[in-house]
Amino acid sequence: MENTIIKQHYIAQEYLICPATSEHFEAMLNVFLETAEWLRSKGIRQWGHFLDGYGRDDITASIDSGSAYVVLQGDTVIGTVCVLIEPEEWDHHIWPDTNLGDSVMIHRLAVSRDYAGKGIGKHIVTWVENGLQFPSTKKYIRLDCVGDNEKLNAYYVTQGFEKVGSTDGHSKYQKEIGVVVS
Repeated sequence: MENTIIKQHYIAQEYLICPATSEHFEAMLNVFLETAEWLRSKGIRQWGHFLDGYGRDDITASIDSGSAYVVLQGDTVIGTVCVLIEPEEWDHHIWPDTNLGDSVMIHRLAVSRDYAGKGIGKHIVTWVENGLQFPSTKKYIRLDCVGDNEKLNAYYVTQGFEKVGSTDGHSKYQKEIGVVVS
């Protein structure tokens, strides 16, 4: 990612986090597919497009742009996140009245179901906040998620994000960069 420096390469002292490469594509896709299947089994519509054969171009584009990261235990991809320092078209749709030039955007944060419940998602969010160095013009970390996923919405609040509205059924969250949650 241009203008972003990785300051920390490990999370939870045992998982390597690094930029994704094309060699990680299939493993990343599998994480999204298994997560989408699990969500669908819970009646949550998030990421269903992966199950319908879509979303592959998004993964490839994020790898090619350097915005995709993978979390590895050994050689196994156990999680992934996309961190954008420049907003995508989707971000402008979800945040239509917000100047996003001061924002870092988180997308597609997912953890393998085999590692769910072990705090890896929290470690990934903390890594985005503390393990990356962003341009000084960036003041916020912003993300969105489907509004009807109550657990995920509550989770982001526990991670120190403030809900600042919703657009088209997606909840919008933000957190000031450098603000610590106790």
